[in-house]
Amino acid sequence: MTTAATKLGVLLPFIGLAACAGVGGTELGEDRGWTLAHNNLHQIDGPPPRPGQDDRAFRVYRSGAPSRNTFAEWCEVYGIERVIVLNGDASNRELAYQSDGLCPDIEVLYDVKQDHGAPVSDGFLELFDAAVARAREDEVGLLFRCRTGSHRAGRTAAYYQMKHRDVEVEDALEIMTRKGVAMWALNPVLVPQVRAMDDYIRGRPCAQPDEYCVEIDSSKWVPSHSTQ
Repeated sequence: MTTAATKLGVLLPFIGLAACAGVGGTELGEDRGWTLAHNNLHQIDGPPPRPGQDDRAFRVYRSGAPSRNTFAEWCEVYGIERVIVLNGDASNRELAYQSDGLCPDIEVLYDVKQDHGAPVSDGFLELFDAAVARAREDEVGLLFRCRTGSHRAGRTAAYYQMKHRDVEVEDALEIMTRKGVAMWALNPVLVPQVRAMDDYIRGRPCAQPDEYCVEIDSSKWVPSHSTQ
């Protein structure tokens, strides 16, 4: 086991003790960090859900890979109807649970194992923005997730905050780090990737080293360095 993995194994029990229940509110200004509750589920846009009521609304969530019970809550409690899977394991999670009759109407829009060490392409960002626009128009819940909801989901959340909520890059980075586990291990590559995405959003030349810049190839709807 690597040193980083060993440290993570030591940290997880203590992080679990600090977990808080509930999702209310948005990421920005909400103090709860990474948590085992609901597989690190965080609502980052839209009104709080009202379980048991006719409550279709545009909402955006991020999370880690769901357990069976958490997946059932996605449709029953949080009104999630569409999912972007950044870990490439929907066949073992969402689709497997659906085969057992859970949340059959949740649609998996994207299922690719992204490499958090390599930047995404502009094609993926266009796909993501289109999914956000359609979810807003249709007034449905959209969730994106990876394995722990920390690194791949974290950088996507930072992009969402900057692009769709006009959050400054420093605040988006703080949110990404606070909502993730063992961020010290990957922030050296994630932080410049997020800064590069901010340049991309603002229409500026990328000010980061080339290996962190958004890859400009709109024909690519997946990350250029997908490990799937």
